[in-house]
Amino acid sequence: MRDIMKYYSDDEMKHLRTTFEETVLHWPQVSTKMMFGCPCYQVNGRLFAFLVTNGLVITQLDKADREALSNQHQTTFFQAGKKIVRGWVRLSTNNKKDLDRLMPYVRKGYESALRKE
Repeated sequence: MRDIMKYYSDDEMKHLRTTFEETVLHWPQVSTKMMFGCPCYQVNGRLFAFLVTNGLVITQLDKADREALSNQHQTTFFQAGKKIVRGWVRLSTNNKKDLDRLMPYVRKGYESALRKE
């Protein structure tokens, strides 16, 4: 029997989820959906970010923004089981100050997803 991977705990992340949603849910056309057991954020049905325990994953950054982000913050790629999802940047965050520093990149991911049809 396979172990079920748990990527998100609302008990640990509720305070950051609430803060995150206070911003992103005011952006035009953003919707939420649970995927991978995590609260995920989409625009026009395209995933641009999701929360994981002690972190955030941004899925729609272009290469230049991923590089700029990795120069400012420690980043890894999201890993689903044994599969590494290149291009989905995972960042550690467990407080509002860290989250505030990452929000410009979340916005870039949102804008990138919004431009795609």
